[in-house]
Amino acid sequence: MSARRAALWALAVLCAAMSGVCRATPGMRFSALLLLCGAAFLAVMAALDRLAESKRWARLCRNALWGLFGAGLALFLALEGVILSGARGDAEDAPASCLIVLGAGVNGTQPSLILWSRLEAALRYLEAHPDVPVIVSGCQGQGEAISEAECMYRWLVAHGADGARVWKEERASSTRTNFAYSYALMRERGLDPTAEFAFVTSDFHVFRSRLLADAPRGRAVSASLPKGAYYTALEVNFFVREAFALANEFMLKVDLDV
Repeated sequence: MSARRAALWALAVLCAAMSGVCRATPGMRFSALLLLCGAAFLAVMAALDRLAESKRWARLCRNALWGLFGAGLALFLALEGVILSGARGDAEDAPASCLIVLGAGVNGTQPSLILWSRLEAALRYLEAHPDVPVIVSGCQGQGEAISEAECMYRWLVAHGADGARVWKEERASSTRTNFAYSYALMRERGLDPTAEFAFVTSDFHVFRSRLLADAPRGRAVSASLPKGAYYTALEVNFFVREAFALANEFMLKVDLDV
């Protein structure tokens, strides 16, 4: 066995093992799937490398797949670059007519870790801007006992927010519809969506949110996870996942949840 082939098999086994670890770690399912795909790709490349010694078609396939891999990696790095560069929020002391909180997963009736971080950021903003109304946007997803909007409403009110200033938007199932339905609710309440407003989302999601908001005067309030090794791993998982979500927006334009 050649050194290159041995290295490919070793990397395939390593990726498969890491996939198992990620699968057993809460919140890391995307990384688990990506690593499993990586293990399968490396195994295929190792097999083709063996066949390429005597089969011309195997050499062609191997070279084509490495070329596609290189192009995909270049695209991934380019997308990750714009996501990282756009992860910072705007100045939170800027004027805003409304605050929109983009929904995320709900565990039964409790906010998921991602949603909790957004609610913490929203609460800090509302404490600094007590007169600004807030729209909490998100429908009820599979496995959720209540809508994301209802969960956010309950959490904010329980933490001191004025319930009369918290408006629920319970139809949105994706980032694109978060903004579309929130704009409609703003108009119903006499607010102008083209005026300056703020929205809360996770740091890894800021760039795509700006893109889908299609509102030059929308200001992002960025929410981050707490410090710690586990949370850092989650952040990496979500930033990697976001590159694929952003590629979808450019290529397939399929609505995805956050």
